[in-house]
Amino acid sequence: MVLDSCVKEKDYIIDDVPEVQLLKALGIRKGVKFEVQTKLPLQGPVVIKIGNRSIAVDKSLAREIEVQEV
Repeated sequence: MVLDSCVKEKDYIIDDVPEVQLLKALGIRKGVKFEVQTKLPLQGPVVIKIGNRSIAVDKSLAREIEVQEV
């Protein structure tokens, strides 16, 4: 499944991430566990929580990040 189709307040693990340096710098890497905090409407970002940090991921990138539910 892709990040864009995740359900709020559930835990997931990242399976595959596009080669975007900014994602790596933000800690969005393969094998990282995270929680979906919110999904904003009207093509807004998906906000995920990794550790103590909240990160907004653009909708188009969220469609490219493969995840699996924990």
